[in-house]
Amino acid sequence: MISIATAECFTHGKIGTIIHKIASGYDDVREHPYYNYINGNVYVMASMFIPLRYSAEKLLNINLPEPDYKYRYAKAYSEKNDLKVAYLMAKGIKNMLNCDISIGTTAGVGRGGICILSDNNKHVFTTDVCGDLINGKNIIERQKNGIEKTLNKFVEILKKEYISNI
Repeated sequence: MISIATAECFTHGKIGTIIHKIASGYDDVREHPYYNYINGNVYVMASMFIPLRYSAEKLLNINLPEPDYKYRYAKAYSEKNDLKVAYLMAKGIKNMLNCDISIGTTAGVGRGGICILSDNNKHVFTTDVCGDLINGKNIIERQKNGIEKTLNKFVEILKKEYISNI
């Protein structure tokens, strides 16, 4: 079984929750297009929603850059720094739990940052939707796209790196 852990911000822990529900065989996800790839092959060690810089640093034992923008109580970065922070969050949870695959997400202003770390590769990418957390523009659309794009990439990684018979 392949172990997974997520440290998510703009995706609100939904990626880890979806993977867990599929892996556990919940009725409401049996028709999910990735059910046969995830169910029986994967388990979720942790799925964390971490909007605060302080919490990410303490829980994941990482050091994050200063946020690029002031936003209420949460961290907010430019797209360039979102890519760095997503990597640091994925690396932090992978190191803490020694899982096979980790996922980190964060998004402030821009397309956000997503990182999937497998045992052999680092996959860093953005969503296809530009959003602005500070002004509340396109944040739900960006979140939905980020979840979909991450699940697509996650299953691609499963197929290429872990499950050769599917």
